[in-house]
Amino acid sequence: MKRIVIIYMAFVFFIAGCGAEYKVPDLGGIYTRVASAPDLYKNPIIVIPGILGSKLVDKESGRIVWGAFDGGYANPEKPDGARLVAHPMRKDVPLGELKYDVYPDVVLDRVKVRVIGLSLVLRAYVNILSALGVAGYRDETLGTKGQIDYGNEHFTCFQFAYDWRRDNVENAKRLHEFILEKRAYVQEEFKKRYWI
Repeated sequence: MKRIVIIYMAFVFFIAGCGAEYKVPDLGGIYTRVASAPDLYKNPIIVIPGILGSKLVDKESGRIVWGAFDGGYANPEKPDGARLVAHPMRKDVPLGELKYDVYPDVVLDRVKVRVIGLSLVLRAYVNILSALGVAGYRDETLGTKGQIDYGNEHFTCFQFAYDWRRDNVENAKRLHEFILEKRAYVQEEFKKRYWI
């Protein structure tokens, strides 16, 4: 009986939380000064998500391995889904030497989950990306994937998606290379646009 009461109370708190009013911050007011500044005065930004914060995709099938939990995602409760979600391991083989076809695609902006037959969308990094957009930062990933047409605008925001199942040292090396690559790109853009 005690267990039923605890479950009932947890459910009531969950439902109450769903009904709470969510106040959106006045992003325009916060970022007006930054948004009106030209790209010349914006320091480029790299968005690095926390653990579990990058979408993982299977190269061969195009299925989402991590980042969507509704529809045709790789369900870890089924054998083929479990093989995709799990990271390959072999005895006496360093993690860095184990490669396979699942790769990090983008920062996880939102997560769709199905709970008790209801579809829920949880905001992951969408608010951060929106805030940066209001501030005038041009996200490279959104531009190159055709989600937003920036025209000839300079990209000042970059997403570093990484496979959070991999070794920290490996990801740190990838981040270092990513920073150097984007730094060179931004410097080249500044030369083209501002003769700096």
